Amino acid sequence: MIGRLLNWLLMPFYIRTLSTFEYGVVVNFYGIISVLLVVLTYGLETGFFRFSGKGYNENTIFKTLVTLLGITSGTFVLLGLFFHGSISNLFYGGDHSLSIFLVFLILGIDSFIALPFARLRLQNRAVRFGVVKIINIGANIFFNLFFLLLMPYLIKHQYVSSHVASLYHFFDGIFYVFLSNALSSIIAFLLLIPQILNLKAIIDFNIIKPVLIYSLPVLFVGITGMLTQNIDKIILPALLNDGGFSQLAVYGANFKIGVLMSLFTQSFRFAFEPFFFKNKGEGKQAYATVMNYFIFFGLVIFLGVTLFIDVINIVLTSEYIQGNSIIPIVLIALLFYGIYFNLSLWYKLTDRTWIGAVFGAIGAVITISLNVVLVPSIGVIGSAIALLCGYFVMMILSGFFGRKYYPVPYRLKQYIIYFIAAGIVFFVDNQISIENEYFSYLFKAVIFALFIGSFFVINRYGKSKIS
Repeated sequence: MIGRLLNWLLMPFYIRTLSTFEYGVVVNFYGIISVLLVVLTYGLETGFFRFSGKGYNENTIFKTLVTLLGITSGTFVLLGLFFHGSISNLFYGGDHSLSIFLVFLILGIDSFIALPFARLRLQNRAVRFGVVKIINIGANIFFNLFFLLLMPYLIKHQYVSSHVASLYHFFDGIFYVFLSNALSSIIAFLLLIPQILNLKAIIDFNIIKPVLIYSLPVLFVGITGMLTQNIDKIILPALLNDGGFSQLAVYGANFKIGVLMSLFTQSFRFAFEPFFFKNKGEGKQAYATVMNYFIFFGLVIFLGVTLFIDVINIVLTSEYIQGNSIIPIVLIALLFYGIYFNLSLWYKLTDRTWIGAVFGAIGAVITISLNVVLVPSIGVIGSAIALLCGYFVMMILSGFFGRKYYPVPYRLKQYIIYFIAAGIVFFVDNQISIENEYFSYLFKAVIFALFIGSFFVINRYGKSKIS
């Protein structure tokens, strides 16, 4: 979470150093990266977790799959080398050609190192995993500061030659954002490569077929999930027409605040996925307990952000604050997605991953359709509503069918009470306006504390009555 939070802090930096158009393009590119990264790893992380626990030699599986991933990732980078200019002409009017190649390079490297990172998770080597991740993100932050802050300062005060200044100004801010990312990805690759080179194992091609059969539905789930979460960043400029990239910048910056929920759910996922594959004997009651705490802490994040949005708005500038209306919607949408992921263990443990693919497809279709319908009429808030609806339907479907194939004693009524309590707190805060800043924050703190206290009351006294 610390590493991802550091990366998240680049958003306030970008909106102060890039134009709204440039930041809109950055948001657009990262939306595409999110989807393509899932395509290029094609579910091998989950497949690796699954088959490492089924009697196969872990070293052999790892070397086999990482070799396969190296071939596909390398091929993708070569495609970028030859076709980045054509893609630029086709989709961006000939602009950002070199930035597009850097996107290919980032995707190639990040998809390849996804499996070494997954192996560290499986081996419970949390310290090494965290150190490499933080170095990766720290390097990205360093290079961004160097190219977008230090270099302009050095040029302005003539601390560098005119040739260096001319070369620097030949590229725009978009290029330096992705150059920074590419350099940090290379550093992560170098840190992880000894894990591969020192491995003494054979490549077993008989492993590839069963892993791919298991993983390809997971790939489809991942693609539809990423499309649901990122299709807005990809198609908003086209749907909004005039000033599309600038409006996307405002939407993307406020979405980043909502992504505080995603930081929580992603960190949860890193720990939970290996846990439920390795500890099936823990019992279904353990999964219900996990869900109970997950929903509560998710709602704590929702209220913490929405009640104290004035404080969080410090990271934004005046031209970006106008997009605050999407934040509560995005927070709840991402919480629904976290619940959906929690529920999804049933189709992974019962090897019915194709069902998850169907749920993902339904969610993606709903989200894309609502974007196309709502955005032209109500603007970017339509994208937030579309995301909420897509994830809500996926969550309901997974919960409904999970009760049939892998029933877990989830405390549904209790979870609903949490949502009602959070909704009441949110509503009261929006209805009561206190002019005195001190008393306003005191009031917010009190109702926030009351919600947290309600969790302990419900769990201590109401569990047997409402479960």
